[in-house]
Amino acid sequence: MPERVLDIQAFAPLLWRDGRPFAQAEGTETAAQSLPLPLPSTVAGFVRTQVGRKLGVRFRDDHPALQNLHGLQICSPLLVRGDEFVLPAPRDAVVFEEKGGKTTEVEVRRLRSADQASGGTNLPDGMRPLVLDDERKAATGYTFWSQKDMTAWLLGRDVVPRKIAGLPREQRIHVGIDPASGKASEGVLYSVGYRALESLEDGQYHDWRIRARVSLETEPEALGFLGGESRPVRVTVRDELGKYWFDCPSEIKETVGSSKRVRMVLATPAIFEHGWKPGWVDRSGSGAQHLPRGLSKVRLRLVSAAIGRREPVSGWNLRENRPKSVRWMVPAGSVYFFEIEGGNPSDLLESWLRPVSDNEQDRKDGFGLALWGVW
Repeated sequence: MPERVLDIQAFAPLLWRDGRPFAQAEGTETAAQSLPLPLPSTVAGFVRTQVGRKLGVRFRDDHPALQNLHGLQICSPLLVRGDEFVLPAPRDAVVFEEKGGKTTEVEVRRLRSADQASGGTNLPDGMRPLVLDDERKAATGYTFWSQKDMTAWLLGRDVVPRKIAGLPREQRIHVGIDPASGKASEGVLYSVGYRALESLEDGQYHDWRIRARVSLETEPEALGFLGGESRPVRVTVRDELGKYWFDCPSEIKETVGSSKRVRMVLATPAIFEHGWKPGWVDRSGSGAQHLPRGLSKVRLRLVSAAIGRREPVSGWNLRENRPKSVRWMVPAGSVYFFEIEGGNPSDLLESWLRPVSDNEQDRKDGFGLALWGVW
């Protein structure tokens, strides 16, 4: 089955609820806030729903096609700003701003792996801390980097990134409705924080790009409803992979192929069996089955890691009508530093913007899309 690129374009600001309880009752949280971006599983579920609707599948029936839909590989979501991919800022980069008159000088410093820990650490054996010889306060607002800046950073070059803060928040006040009378409930007000798709700075519009294995017969239905409050979106199928997807640049292929030190940057959140640490590290290069692409061919040793605070993922199981257990994700932008101990490093690029989470279903849902570079 061929791989196709899908664009999701929203007709209105969208809502992806965070995990905080929300209700209209007194004493509870009365503000529903949206995550900065939808979770990979949210987008994967939406795409599978659209494919099922096109096939005429009812999701509460015991239809044989449901299992096939559940296993549909989805690589997403990647944010596109105008015609350019924008990716979560790498966490081994620290941005500083120095204002002088009417201009602002931007400097990016790179976290480096310390050869020896002068004060001692509690890191696992063989791992080294990351250090930065600069005590200035880091600048904010550089939440995303352009495709061009990310490519240069992965190649080890100096970068001055554009300030891309992500999707702006739009707060709206709503009135509670009495379900019996259909009228407004007196004194019941609550707010909802949506994510607008249009930048307030320059009017650039954002959408999401997805890579999925769908045939002409299983193209998703064009009109759908995504996120909280079922707000409308449009799905467009793109057939030209090279034009609409961020393929691995030739410079990165050449550089990674001849390097003994590589790093992996997460473009989407990942779920690993050891929490912050990928379980496949100890099995890499062993030829073991069911590892992410290319990782069974190259033996890696984890040296350092720049990881953000863990993030929860949960939801509601519609089939069993109960909440899903909370699991913890490594956030997007986290960076892992490896040394090559065996194999051809070029084989790692088989997982370029492919999922590298440990569990196979998490990979099918798009958790842990990887970018590769050198250090």
